[in-house]
Amino acid sequence: MKYSSAEVKSGFLIVLSMGLLIGLCFAVGGSVSGKSRDWQVRFGYISGLEKNAPVYYAGHEVGKVSGIEIIPSAERSVLLTLRMKESIQLRSDSDAFVDTLGLMGEKFLEVTPGSIGSPDLDSGSVLEGTDPIPVHVMVRKMNLLADLMEDLTLQLNPMIEKLNGFMTGHEEEIAKTLANLQETSANVRDMTHDLKFRPWRLVRKDS
Repeated sequence: MKYSSAEVKSGFLIVLSMGLLIGLCFAVGGSVSGKSRDWQVRFGYISGLEKNAPVYYAGHEVGKVSGIEIIPSAERSVLLTLRMKESIQLRSDSDAFVDTLGLMGEKFLEVTPGSIGSPDLDSGSVLEGTDPIPVHVMVRKMNLLADLMEDLTLQLNPMIEKLNGFMTGHEEEIAKTLANLQETSANVRDMTHDLKFRPWRLVRKDS
């Protein structure tokens, strides 16, 4: 059976597209090349982080979130399993936190290396992550802050009105007082400068 040129081109395009799709799937799903090992991180809240989300170590992608387990009986009930390159070593003061990648808002997990002097963390140990702040908590705190500012403004208004009433009609006296303070400050500064270079004047008496 003979195929037309258009059919051959269409078939070749379909095969090429399938090959690219399979390659893309392997590239996305197999971010950890070579040997790897698992680490566990515990959170109380993960802000929408999902399985297979990328894991970054010191800003470099080194693996993915291979599992998310909910443990209702635990105080911090979300346990993540991270599959990272075998060469990655966490330390006792390493930290893990959820962050947002790019304009699309993709969630990823960032892991810090920790201090060089800190002991290495065993693979079977569970690292305690830092929970992100939920949006509703931030909104609540902003509302509380706005209420406090409003109360402070209400308390300051009577004081400002009294101060304005006191200054009204006394502008000239206040200006003179400020001028005298400025002159006194200048005299003290000149005297201090003079004594710095001529300290004997403190004890010398004019005859």
